[in-house]
Amino acid sequence: MKKKILALLAGTVLVTGILAGCGSSGKTEVQNNSTEAGKAESTETAQTEEKKESVEMETITVWSDNAHEQEVREKQIADFNNGEGKELGIQIDYKVYGDKYSDTIKIAAQAGEAPDLFRSDSKWMQDFVDNGFLVPIEELPGSEALLEQYKDLVANQSHVFNGKTYTLPYNLTTYGFVINKDLFAKAGLTEADYPTTWDEVREVAAKITEASEGKAYGLGLSSTLWTISSFYTMPAGQNAGHYGYDWNAKKFDYSAFNPMIKAIDQMVADGSVFPGFETLDGDGIRAQFAAGNIGMIGAASFDCAVYTTQFPAVCDWEVIDIPKFSEDQVTYKRFGNPTNLLCVGTKAKEHPEKVLKVLEFFYSDKNAAEMYENGLYIPVRSQAVEMAANKPELKGWEAFADFDEIFAMPPVPDTLITVEGTTYREAIANIWANADIDDVDSIMADIDQRYNDALQKADQAIVALYSLKDGVTPEKSK
Repeated sequence: MKKKILALLAGTVLVTGILAGCGSSGKTEVQNNSTEAGKAESTETAQTEEKKESVEMETITVWSDNAHEQEVREKQIADFNNGEGKELGIQIDYKVYGDKYSDTIKIAAQAGEAPDLFRSDSKWMQDFVDNGFLVPIEELPGSEALLEQYKDLVANQSHVFNGKTYTLPYNLTTYGFVINKDLFAKAGLTEADYPTTWDEVREVAAKITEASEGKAYGLGLSSTLWTISSFYTMPAGQNAGHYGYDWNAKKFDYSAFNPMIKAIDQMVADGSVFPGFETLDGDGIRAQFAAGNIGMIGAASFDCAVYTTQFPAVCDWEVIDIPKFSEDQVTYKRFGNPTNLLCVGTKAKEHPEKVLKVLEFFYSDKNAAEMYENGLYIPVRSQAVEMAANKPELKGWEAFADFDEIFAMPPVPDTLITVEGTTYREAIANIWANADIDDVDSIMADIDQRYNDALQKADQAIVALYSLKDGVTPEKSK
């Protein structure tokens, strides 16, 4: 290569010398300029070829258990390996594990054989940090830009430990309220009648129930505890500013949901709730909605797949906004439950710059947008949703991803405590299962008292870690 470059330079010098002896006519100037351009082009080409030959290829290993996205992800990785990866000297080796992934990564980490990057899990993140199995993203040179993109989305004890960032949120479970448009129409209700408050939900539920003459009911509930949080209390966080634990006051406050709890308690007394829900699990009540027997039900983004493939809906359904507690209340950012993607293993110290490039690739808005288009993920960054070139075909998916600001729900210290008596979800289930009107204020005040009493018994140094990261807030900025 060096001989080639020297030959080119020698030839250029010879030609330049000949042209110089021809005088200084306008023609000579043009030829001289042309030669100089050719010289620059030849040199640049030679340097480019030399750079390509000098790039050292390294393999960056990545492990995950996200099998549902494997087809799309592997295509993205193949495009990277055959394109940008060659220029950067990077080859991504990607492996997807099954249900034994958690055991596999723990064994590998303990043996010092974990990959450069691997899918993180909140169940063991703290242990991995404490045992030195992970590298903070801040220690990857040039990571400032990536961290800046997520600064308003990361949370203490989920992404940030001891002031350092060990993983980043990638996608969200978001929440909404799903209505049966056919039952609305049968009750003489139009889009103008879509409820915006829980009082309006009660009014609409009564009209749907009456118009259906015992064949359908206004609202759907389940006895399964996760549906109480995923369909009702978590979504209502955008009305309360938290989903049960007030980070600013450092206390549990489930009484904040009383307006919604009371409205549903009244609907039960009205006879507007699908009967027998006390024995129906989450799948059972969703199957009833899909069959066209329920007018309204709380929902999460994963229900798009439920009503499309698991229980294909025979009714025309639509996602509407979470009902407010009152018309004139302050509302907060839309709440979303984040899921993390990758964390950095100690092997990354061998080639930190290239590991960062791979981490940036996985978290790129472009790749996240493609996942969204395929109905696989709702990206935590609204910028990725906006980048999508095609609308997702999965019904309802676009509505669940409709947000300009998101509050990525941080963890709360409920795992640190043992509550005596009923839990908050059990208490709410009992209120709704009772056909009579309950003293909701008294019941929920007792819940708060017992939760906060238990919190006082926990290690307060650990409790203090459950705070909002600086700059992160549920309040809207727009």
